[in-house]
Amino acid sequence: MMSVIEMTTFTVRPGRTQAMLDARPAMVAAFRQDRRGFVSARLIRVGDDTWLDLVEWIDDSAWDESKAKGANLPAIAAFFDTIEELIGAERGVRYDDAQDGSRAVRTIAYGPEPAQVGELYLPEGDGPFPVVVLIHGGYWTAMWDRRQVTALADDLVRRGYAVWNVEYRRVGDPGGGWPGTFDDISAAIDAVDGLDAALDTGDVTLVGHSAGGHLAAWAAHRDAPKITPVAVVTLAAALDLEAADATGFGSVLTDPDAEPPKDAPEPSRPEAWRAIASAAGGGIVALLLGGHRAERPERYRRASPLELPGTGIPVLAVHGTADEAVPAEWSRRYVEKLTANGGDARYAEVDGATHFDLVNPAHSGWRTVIDWLSRRR
Repeated sequence: MMSVIEMTTFTVRPGRTQAMLDARPAMVAAFRQDRRGFVSARLIRVGDDTWLDLVEWIDDSAWDESKAKGANLPAIAAFFDTIEELIGAERGVRYDDAQDGSRAVRTIAYGPEPAQVGELYLPEGDGPFPVVVLIHGGYWTAMWDRRQVTALADDLVRRGYAVWNVEYRRVGDPGGGWPGTFDDISAAIDAVDGLDAALDTGDVTLVGHSAGGHLAAWAAHRDAPKITPVAVVTLAAALDLEAADATGFGSVLTDPDAEPPKDAPEPSRPEAWRAIASAAGGGIVALLLGGHRAERPERYRRASPLELPGTGIPVLAVHGTADEAVPAEWSRRYVEKLTANGGDARYAEVDGATHFDLVNPAHSGWRTVIDWLSRRR
């Protein structure tokens, strides 16, 4: 995998070395949350007060975007505040992705397009590790990315799971929508076979939030996949595309003054908003599938989990009673259909939980997921 290495040499202010080291973890965490394409960072002491910082990015555009942002967050500014002088800054290109045993998060391409990447998290130890494939939401659009669920990835890896947090082409990306979005999800899941020898490819669980929950459920219905999941978890998922289309789901994106759902993250690519907003008046599902249900009935039958036959794969559908973005009824209907056909499915309703509460690892809704996964071990 080719990636960009940023090499920065700097000196620390007198008496501030420990403060710099103390600020470092929060800075790296802020980079992972705020910087698209950030892979990893390494700090090397080359003198009493002189340090070399090696930061890896997936490509030039991610590196340039981060440079433009500068110290835009308090945790990043706190680290830079300890620096006395910038001695030099260079960039290079890394071509290898050697299996060197590092437990740093690795960004790995599963296809040739910029969005066809994922972040692989490995816990400490030798494995084989059970795998969770994380699929983020965001109305299936390019306005949001996988950083929505990095907190869940961090929590899962601490619990001994390997995590593959995937990106995919979305509405607003070249090739996004039908069928590219679905092709990418399928390819990303199947890429687990070959990512790392420490992964247990026979123990793969799909976890998706919102639009990503729809894609996780859809992926469980694939014909002859290379990777067959052992379980699926949907969080506040849009599982009924016919109802979503009929109600204009996502048309709120056309209103720049609309109040966002509580705790909704800022768009990671706000520049994509204008093109999406201009076309989303009839709802976002029509953009995803290339038309409304009456215009594309076969695509809706193939893409909506509620219309697909059962799979026998255990499913946990979690939804909050205070979800203001996706109706809980869509999750209930999906579970009712699966159980009516003899499937192993559970609907868990979390009292008072909002749409984004379910991607907060400190919330009781996420505890429901962890408990369910633990009982399956």
